[in-house]
Amino acid sequence: MKFRLLPRAVFLLVVLTLFVLGGILAWFQSWRSARMVDLYSASQIVATKNGPIEYIRHGEGPAVLVFHDAPGGYDQGAALAGFLVDEGFQVISPSRPGYLRTPLETGITPENQADAAAQLLDSLGIEQTSVLGFGWGGPAALEFARRFPQRTSALVFVGAAVGRLNPPAAPAVPFPQAVGERLTGDVGSWLYARLSENDPVAALRAAFSISSLGDAAAFESWAGLVLDNPDQLELFRALALSLSPMSPRELGLRNDLLQVRAFPEIPFQSITTPVLLVHGGLDKAIPVAPVEAAKSKLPNSELLLFPDDGHLVFLGRGASIAEDRITAFLKKHTPSHGE
Repeated sequence: MKFRLLPRAVFLLVVLTLFVLGGILAWFQSWRSARMVDLYSASQIVATKNGPIEYIRHGEGPAVLVFHDAPGGYDQGAALAGFLVDEGFQVISPSRPGYLRTPLETGITPENQADAAAQLLDSLGIEQTSVLGFGWGGPAALEFARRFPQRTSALVFVGAAVGRLNPPAAPAVPFPQAVGERLTGDVGSWLYARLSENDPVAALRAAFSISSLGDAAAFESWAGLVLDNPDQLELFRALALSLSPMSPRELGLRNDLLQVRAFPEIPFQSITTPVLLVHGGLDKAIPVAPVEAAKSKLPNSELLLFPDDGHLVFLGRGASIAEDRITAFLKKHTPSHGE
């Protein structure tokens, strides 16, 4: 009797498992469809000589052009630079080529991406801008300032690559690649976005492990600061969401990994635009040494270093200091603010 019941029990278990998996898959597909609608309804596309560029434009006042990190998109840039809207700036956040609705062909190299961004500004009637480069968007921001010095009021790097990383000093797997591998595609990015909502401690721990060289005690201190600050927790969740879905961001991610390894030596001495570099001393994604070397060569530069912070300097103890310093720097070097 027991042997006759066993196949039935196994069959029922398989059916139940398939039913549950089907429900989860339907849930995921519904979420993905809604997410894509939200992403594409919030942005615009402009045709340029280089190709189409997706972007979002928030605020009124002097322009700030944002180059987002990898992986990301216009949504990530807008989230990171959102504080500037309240300070009287207009934030222009494009999806860099290969991300979301900006085709990779619009700008494969940092030079191409800078040209495409300049064409975007032309279409918007913006002659002069400050430039803000996050993470692996740093090379494109640097090239914009090099290629269009008369259009660049100020240049700010936040946890940014300002030169070749080949191979990166740490980690063994480059940061964007580590993110992509851990998220395991659209489903993984969906699960991480949900984790940031339902168990932010676990989500913060995952982010910390691939972005900071800090130990367990450093994580506890950092996570506690984020969890105790509603604005920072909201930003963290927005950043987690800006990784999803992963598939429309994958070409840009792969291209960034190639481009940052092939980035040529930069004649920093020729860049006279005022530059502010903001970096964490425990940044696991982009080591601080090349940033300090760049600072020593840039003729008109400042370095704001947070020795005990990692890659995510807009979260944790240095966040408000970084935002205040960037705001003051941009106002100082933006003619219409006239400080």
